[in-house]
Order: sequence, then C-alpha cells, then structure tokens
Amino acid sequence: MKYQLAEDSSDGINRQQEAMPPALNRRRKLSACVAAAIVGASLISAQDVQAASSKKKSRNKTSSQNAVNELQAENARLRAQVEQLLSAQRGAGASASGAQAVDSTVPATAGTEPAEVVAKEEVEETKDLGEVVVRARRSPPLLDKLHNVEKSESIISGKDLDKQLVQDLGGITRRASNVQFNQNNTRGASLSIRGVGKRSFTETQDPSVGITVDNVSYGLSQLANFSFYDVDNVIVTRGPRGTEGGLSASSGKVIVRSRAPSFSPTADLSVAYGERETLILKGAMGGPVVDDLLAWRGSFIVDKARGYYEQEYDRNYSLYNRDRLSGRLQLLFTPTSNFSAKIMADFEPKQPQLQNGLTFYHFQPFRFANGTLTDPNGTSATAKLYGFSNVNNVFTGPRPYFLNRGFTFADYVGGEQRGTVWFDENKGQTVNNQGASLQADWNVANHLLSSNTAVREYRFDAHNDEGTPFNISVDGGGGVQYSQYTQEFKIQNNPGGFFDYKAGLFGIKTHDNITSKAGWGSDAGAWFATNAQYNTLDRNAGVNRGAGLALLKDSLQDARRKGDTKVDTLSGAVFGEGELHFTDKFSVIPGLRVTREHRETEDRVLLTHNGVGGALNPVAIRGVALGGFNSAANGNLQGANSTAQLQLADSVANRYFGAAVTNAPGTAYNSLTAAQKNLIGTAKTVRAQQIGQLYNPVQSGYNDVLFTSQLTPTYKFNENLNSYFSWQHGEKSGSALNVNGVSSNVKPEITDAFELGLKSFWLDKALAINIDAFVMDIKNYQQTVQVVDQFTTDINTANGIANPTAYTSAQGNVKKVRVHGVELDSFFTVTPELAFRFNGAYNIAKYIDYKNAAKPEELAYLPDPYVDFSGRILPGASKWSFVVGADYNRPFYDKYVFHTSFTTSFQSGYNNTDNLSSYGWLKSTSLTDAAIGVSTRNNMFDISLIAKNLFDNRTHEQGWNSYNPNPYPVWYGIQLSGKI
Repeated sequence: MKYQLAEDSSDGINRQQEAMPPALNRRRKLSACVAAAIVGASLISAQDVQAASSKKKSRNKTSSQNAVNELQAENARLRAQVEQLLSAQRGAGASASGAQAVDSTVPATAGTEPAEVVAKEEVEETKDLGEVVVRARRSPPLLDKLHNVEKSESIISGKDLDKQLVQDLGGITRRASNVQFNQNNTRGASLSIRGVGKRSFTETQDPSVGITVDNVSYGLSQLANFSFYDVDNVIVTRGPRGTEGGLSASSGKVIVRSRAPSFSPTADLSVAYGERETLILKGAMGGPVVDDLLAWRGSFIVDKARGYYEQEYDRNYSLYNRDRLSGRLQLLFTPTSNFSAKIMADFEPKQPQLQNGLTFYHFQPFRFANGTLTDPNGTSATAKLYGFSNVNNVFTGPRPYFLNRGFTFADYVGGEQRGTVWFDENKGQTVNNQGASLQADWNVANHLLSSNTAVREYRFDAHNDEGTPFNISVDGGGGVQYSQYTQEFKIQNNPGGFFDYKAGLFGIKTHDNITSKAGWGSDAGAWFATNAQYNTLDRNAGVNRGAGLALLKDSLQDARRKGDTKVDTLSGAVFGEGELHFTDKFSVIPGLRVTREHRETEDRVLLTHNGVGGALNPVAIRGVALGGFNSAANGNLQGANSTAQLQLADSVANRYFGAAVTNAPGTAYNSLTAAQKNLIGTAKTVRAQQIGQLYNPVQSGYNDVLFTSQLTPTYKFNENLNSYFSWQHGEKSGSALNVNGVSSNVKPEITDAFELGLKSFWLDKALAINIDAFVMDIKNYQQTVQVVDQFTTDINTANGIANPTAYTSAQGNVKKVRVHGVELDSFFTVTPELAFRFNGAYNIAKYIDYKNAAKPEELAYLPDPYVDFSGRILPGASKWSFVVGADYNRPFYDKYVFHTSFTTSFQSGYNNTDNLSSYGWLKSTSLTDAAIGVSTRNNMFDISLIAKNLFDNRTHEQGWNSYNPNPYPVWYGIQLSGKI
C-alpha cells in the first residue's frame, strides 16, 4: 500500500526547501512528512474505505473485506508512525538553530523557507486501490504568503510564466495589477506602478520602480530588460519601499527570484519553435556535487527570432528581432547545519538586435488650430520629399537632390501599408549583461545573519537612422557602459516574541559612461539645410550650382560629434523594520531608512572627426577650438584671421571655385565674387547648425541625506481576514545634471502614501481576495520638463536680441502629483482542476501643479514658452486596468493531463507621449496569451501550443507625423518540455 501527497506548492518552494543546510532541510522535510501522515491517517476512515470498495462492484465480498482490513491496519500503522515522527521532530527542534527568521514579504532564501501545510484535502481513488492520492484544494501557497504581508503586493509563479512562455518584463508585468512596462528599446524602456515612473533615456535619474533580481538591487531598469529564465517567482510591491533593505524605490518594486540549487538531482529542458523563425531553447540542470555539502544548478536560454516588420532596404534584417543568449551558474555550500553560502554568476554576451527605427510616417496636420501653417518654412521630411506651401500659399516641390534615387515620399509614408521599414542603418543595438553575487546566511543565537555582495556590468551601443535609405545619419545613437557594486548586511530575529525585527546596512557604488553620438553622411547637408539654405546652394545657385552642390555634400560628410557623460554614485543606507505584537490580533510595524547620497556628473561634447568639410568649421564653439577661418554669414572675412586661417580660406576658394592660390594669404579667397562667398558662408552655417553646442568638461555635484519610513498598524480579525493601514514616506534622490553645459541639478522627489488594505480567504481558502485603497502625494516629481537654456539665453542677451530667454527640454521637477485608487488581487480555485485569477485597479495619477510643461506639437503656435498641465493625467497612466486568467487541468488515461490556460490584460485609454500631445492618445487595449497542451501526470514531458497576443491587437496612437506600431503582433508556437 502506497500513500502519495500530491504536489500543491510551486516548484520553487520545493527547490528552496531542498537548498537548505542539510540539518534544517531534514527538519523541514520531517515537518512535511508529519503533515502528510496526519492528513493520510485522518482521511483513511472506514467510510472512505467503504466508499472506495463500493465502486468495485465486480469484486466479491471477501475481497472487499480484505481491502477494508488492510486499509484499517495501515491506518493504525500510520498513526503510530506519526507519534514517532512528532517525538523526533521535538528532539530536532531542541538541537537545531531554526531558520525561523523569515522575511514575510518574499519567499525566503536558502534555509529560511517555512514548511507548507495543506488546508483542505480530498482523496482521489486510482485504478489501483493500493495508491491513494491526497490533493489539496486551496489557494496557491504563494498567495498564502501574501495573506500576512501588510502591503499591496502581487505574486506570479515561475511555473505560470513557463506555461505561456513568458520571459520578459512586458509579459511578466501584464500578469500583475497596476504595473506597466513602457515599451522602448533595450535602453529606453521603463516600468510604471500606479501610473508613476514612465521615462525614457536618462541614466542620471533613479528609476521610480526598483528592480531586484536574486537579492541584487539594480541601479538601472535596463539591466533587467532581457529574457528571464529558470524563474521561481516574481513579486510586485506597490508604494514607497526601502525600510526592508535593498535599494529604495519611490513607487514600488519588481522582485525576481531564480530557482535555487538543490541536493536532489534535477534536469529540465524545453524547446519552442514558432512563427518568424522563433527558436527558444531553455534548460536547467543541477544536484549534489558532494552530498549535504555542495550543490549546483546551471541554467541557460537561447532566444532567437526574426522580427515581424522587415527591413525593405535589406530583407536580411527585421525590426525587434531577438538574438539573445544567456547562462547562469549557482553553487550552494552548506558546511554546517546553520550556515549556507550561494555563489551565482550569469553572463549574456554581446548580440545585435535591431529595435530603433520601427516608425511609420504620415502627413502631419497642415494648419494649427489658429489657422497658421504647421510647416511654412519647409523643415519637415514631408517638405523635402513631397513639398510644402508657405504663408502666401506658394507651393514648393520636393528637393531635386533626392529625386530619381529609388525612394519617394510614397515610399516614406508607405511603411504601414507595406508592413516594412526602409532605412539604411542596420547595425542595431548591441547589449551585454553580466554579474556575480555571493549570498551568505548564518543562523546563530536565534538570529539570521545575511550578507550579499554583488557586482554587475551592462553595455549598450545603438546605431540610429533618420528613416530613409539616403546617406544622411551615420553612426548616430547612444551608448552606455555601466557598472555597479552592492553590499548588504542584514540581521533578522527568529519571529515569535513581542518584537520581531530586521535591520541592516546597504551600499551601492555605480559608474556610468554615457555617450551620445551624431554622424553625418554625404546626403546630410542637403537634408538638414533649411529651405533658404538649400535654395542658395542648389535651386538658386545658377552658374555656381556645381560648387553649391559640392559644398552641400561636403558640409557634413563624415563628420562625427560625441557627447560623453560620466555619472558616479556612492550611496549608503542604514535601515530597520520591526513588528510589535501587542496582542495575537493587533500589531504595529514601524520602519525607517536613512540614506546618504553623493553623486557627480561630468559632461562634455566634442567634434571627434572633421570629415570632408573640416575647412568649413567655425573658429570655435563655446571655447572649443575648431580651427576654422573667421567669416560672416554671407561669407565675407571678418575680424582677425591668422596666416593659417587665411591660407585655409584660400584652400576653400581653390577647391570649390578654382581660385589661384598665391603667396599672399587671403588673396585667393578675396578674389571670389559675393555670390561665391555667400555659397561658402551658407555651407558653413549648415555645418555649424548641425554641429550644435560643443563644450569642454562641466561638472555638477549632488549630496543629500534622504529618509524612507513607514508606520503600519495591522489587525487580524481571524485566520481568514487580515487588515492593515499604512503610512509610507519615501525620498528619491535628486540628480547632478548639466543642461547644455550649465549645472542644473534636479531636486529630490518626496512621496507620502497612505494605504488601507484587507486580505481575506473565503470558501475554505478556495477563494482569496486582497483589496486596498491608496493615495500618494508626490512633491517635486522627477520627469522631463521645459527649462531655461541659460547658455543660449546669455548669448542672446549679449547679442542684444529682444526676448532673449531661450528654453529647452531637460530632466527637472513637477511641483506636485497626486495618485489615488483601488487595487484588487484575487484567486478562485473552483475545483481541483479549474482556477481563476482576477487582478484589477482603478487608478488616477494626476498633475496637481505643473505650470512649466513643454508645448506639444499641436500647440507650437502659442507665444508662451510653457503650457499649464495642472489637472491632466500623467502619460502612460490608465484609469482602469485588469488581468483575468484561468487554468484548467484534467487527467485522462491514467498517466496524462490535459491542460489549458489564458491570461488577458486590459488597459483603458491613456496618453502615450511625454508631452501629452492630443495625437498621443492610445485607445483601450487588451492582450491575450493562451496555451493548450498535454503532459504526463508526473510532469516528465509536456507538449503545448502557445499563442501570444492571440487576437492580434495592434492599437497605437495617431502621432503628429509618425507612430511606433506594436512590435509584437500575434504569434503561435509549439513548446516541448521535459524533466528527469
């Protein structure tokens, strides 16, 4: 006779239990065995036996009575064993140090996972009466954890992610409430929680949503913008965080945990093949190296696929292709019963992916709301390829320079109809990500002492294009070389007394080298010239047109500009969080964190390559000498020119007009006609305008002391109903920032949040409902704002320009933002085979005081430099969102299980542009992923058909003159997986 407890907990919990120090592992396994034995003994009653035997009508009464006798004898034997096990457990409890100090917020690390005990059981009879399967009918164990967590959290198991082949932040966050992944390239994507946190390319600013992977806090969001694999679980916390340790975050955290090493041998392998040549290979293997001393786990992913949108210029390339390879190795060392150490290292080599440039273009509006023209001077791409009308309604056709070259305006705006993009820069973005960590846990003197030491490096390099196959933008884009070092020490008492606590120290040191590159090709001069400049050098050049076209081409060809930003951060914090148990039902959780911030930023912008037109350089820009000769806009020499400068001017006159060079410097240049000099002056202006601002190194510094705190009273009505009220205070570091070479620091962001929550079980834990209401007031909210460009303003003032104040967009502060709403997280186990999950949120994220907003494109005609967006909803913030999912599993033919699942995420409409343009509204949208398949009952093999974005939702904003389509239309694939 065999009794089997059906596995109800996640794979990750089982593995974490196996990864404990041996004595603690045996103790916990003993607890699980006791629980199983009690369940089995209590359920095997005479009534169960009679019910089971009545189904075997073909057996005679003697056989039935024998079966009854056998089961009753087994029942008595099990009860005797239970007593022995309980005695043994009491003895083990007296000698072991315990590992009871558990962080209730997240699944614990090795040696700290509490034993799971089933709540409601039922007996399933198998064909062979000798095997009884005890099945738990209850909420998932991971939800049990959240029941006693006094904050708004959602949890997603790695097993659920594997079912639907979810492996990136976009897919993960679509399974939790009130969190959003803001799509961009690998560097520019970001996370929002409660509508707060959307941003693009700004490494000088901390993310609002923190990301922690395997106990390592990431200083930049992009460190986690890759394929996840071998995931145990993911937790999303909402609201200011930091008193529990790690890097603080102003609006929430996303915490990812990988499956840990185990002393039980294991091997998992899955391969998926699908549309667009998708091949995803994932594997994990591990087990003991030395029994009860050293275990290992290795895992990897190969993720390759073509993108949906192909490159018309070269169909060997496609947009948002995936070319990812990553591996991870873990070693678990357990020399004693109360000490464990885990070493982890992962590596993702450089691989190119083409993401920038997925843009479809169209006509921009012809007139503003006041009737004025949106492009009266012909500066847009439409004007250059199609033509434009000026204020006198005179139409100017396309620029002849770009005619009859195999690419027309119809091609430029035809991307949506073709389903392809068309540009010549195919280098894409190259990313490299790697790191290592050492986690040590020591259970001693009724405390858990922990240390985590980690290092991470991240590399990003992008090559961008302007959106045509012409040789205009070359080798442009941005790069990041980032490294971080983190150290955390933590102490946590074994819970159970009046006061439970955890405290520690956290430090992080980062160095970030950020490059911004601009490069120009042979067609750049003709593209970037204003209409008046183009007319001078081409249309109206007359007999000098040949020289004009040569100047137009040479003005920018092969020139390169590079901006370097160095950001250094040193941050240290002391933190602590406790829980005072005044009664069995009433507790209070205080918490405090004090962080010392020191930040330095250095910026410089230089012209690194002169290219063909180096002789057309200005003399200098902002103190950066460029070696050009001094001339006016009309080309006439002015001011003082050295002999070398005059000789340079003569060489220009000779190159483009054949002027004879003599021994008298400047003679050849001065021999040119006024029209010829004007062509040179115009070409020099085209070049200078594109080179833009250059400056030598400029430094900024930021130092501050920041506070994070919480106070959370909790009340437990009964075992099934918990409540809490929380006040949370968070301070997000300001930034050391330079704007156009002038120090312009960003103030710290201050958040005060209040949250009232209820966490409940119903129907004997078959139904779990967690709900909370919240309000967050944010002062000095950090985002892109319109600020005074002090350098340009000073130049305008010196030149006597009326209304000299100039403005630019930069990182800054919005005076006040308020967010309020309600969040719901629920799970319903209808039957042992069928379960539903429903998460939802009502969320209002609104600017309260935002009077210095940049003007969106459609309001560019307004005379004021700012617009007042007070009362407007934040970009990327949906009012309504929900996630609904279902899982159905049905055994058949004894050894097999049919399974199917789906997840649908919905977001109501929101504005997707940072400047809240009326052309940036995204309509309500939903995405559905689904899977259907068959597995063996022991999960040794599975085959599944998977669909992503099942209903092919491609909702997008209209855009002023372009938009970015959803890079991931519907996808189908097959996944085969197995384990031993």
